[in-house]
Amino acid sequence: MHANKWIEMAPGYTYTFVGSTEAEAFLAAHFADRPEIASTYHALKNPALKSDVLRYLLLYIHGGIYSDADTKPLVRLDAWVPAQKRREVRLLLALEYDEAEEPNPSDFVYPVQFCQWTIAAAPNHTVFARMVDRMLAGLQDVADHQSTTLGKAYLSDFDVVNTTGPVAWTEVVFQLLQEVDGRVKGYGDLMRMGGPRYYGDVSVLPLETFRADYLDDWGVSWRKGRNALVRHFFKGAWKTPPGVR
Repeated sequence: MHANKWIEMAPGYTYTFVGSTEAEAFLAAHFADRPEIASTYHALKNPALKSDVLRYLLLYIHGGIYSDADTKPLVRLDAWVPAQKRREVRLLLALEYDEAEEPNPSDFVYPVQFCQWTIAAAPNHTVFARMVDRMLAGLQDVADHQSTTLGKAYLSDFDVVNTTGPVAWTEVVFQLLQEVDGRVKGYGDLMRMGGPRYYGDVSVLPLETFRADYLDDWGVSWRKGRNALVRHFFKGAWKTPPGVR
């Protein structure tokens, strides 16, 4: 964990590590009128699924910056959005994958995928309301397909990324961008970002922004002036070990 680095890079911010006790209190305080949210969360056995659900709910209510425990900030948080854009940007995202800039690995569904290990947002952004509905429906579909309850359903790594993880997140974000900006007609319109792009109140940042490893792997000479904000160490703790279900 890199809590000290986050605290160092975030003067004026409050750093909160949310465990199971804090999650229980948060759900009770903010979603008593939607009991299906808490019941879904409690039914999940996979820690990655619970983490996914919780990050969207926390950002929906409180806003702020969410980042996985295996990340480290490289730039002060108050420098992530240019001063002249701070009044209009309410959601800050970065690409995790761009088919135009990387070989096409088999584990990506779309030619562009949005990172969800680090997200910054103002409270009550509509993208999280949409994502919550998407998650609830997707998880229930998996259980229904197995003719069982969510608590007894087996959710594979594929199910994780497609119900609460980056595939589901990418679908929801892409639909929102299409609605707010007519320039976004296909995933190709989001490729080859050389810097921030703005769509309505959303700032979309280039591939290397939340994955500094990309600059390390490919070298910085041909990407001069393109800076990373976060390093992700890709511990992959959410993945199911082979032979485990």
